[in-house]
Amino acid sequence: MDMSGIRRKYSFRVLSCLLTALVASLSACNNERHRNPANHSAENNSPHSILEGRTIRVEPYGATFDIPESWLTPQAIPGEPSKNLYLNWQELDYLYRNDGADAEDAQVINSVLSFQDCAAHVADKAWGNHLWNDLQVRVYVTDATTEEIAGRVEKQGLAEASEVFEHASVVSGTNGAWNKKTLDVIDAPPGTDFILGKRVDFYYRSFTNKTVVFVFLHAGGFDETISSLLDSFKWPVSQ
Repeated sequence: MDMSGIRRKYSFRVLSCLLTALVASLSACNNERHRNPANHSAENNSPHSILEGRTIRVEPYGATFDIPESWLTPQAIPGEPSKNLYLNWQELDYLYRNDGADAEDAQVINSVLSFQDCAAHVADKAWGNHLWNDLQVRVYVTDATTEEIAGRVEKQGLAEASEVFEHASVVSGTNGAWNKKTLDVIDAPPGTDFILGKRVDFYYRSFTNKTVVFVFLHAGGFDETISSLLDSFKWPVSQ
């Protein structure tokens, strides 16, 4: 019996198994990265933002918008989160996994837009708090058309809002050049006396080959601030 031949044959089988396992492992890791909608990184050129004074610069596009001066130093609320600006890749990834008391609102927004396209989250108070009198803002840059955004709000968004809240409806409108779809919801958790009417506003507009979407979460009283944010948005002419 040729023992050297048997050893070579056995070694070849072991090597083949190891290579097969390695390929499967790499494939699984790659698939997991593609399944993860919050994979903001320089590697895949994910959108993110930079703070310059009170101007938010959306990269890699060079678009800008301005936030109120007061948002740079938000009022601290005892017992509540304190961070209200999420701009770079690491902050955005952290935000996706830490919704806190705003988890249901995040579910609704995520049903319409991929978080991977979120370039910035800004607000007058921290995300994930238990307050109702705040304004939360997310900015997305997506390849989806304005028609697709409208359809997603009316279908996936409304379905998800109706699932997690006690009532939801869609209202259409405009603000200058921005189209608008609003999910009007009633939040009344079972077993409590709490009843709150609030809105998830989707303002969207096409720029060259991209669509920019501002999402505003609030219970009313922020029309002037919302208009100011939208009016301040600038998309580079060269894009």
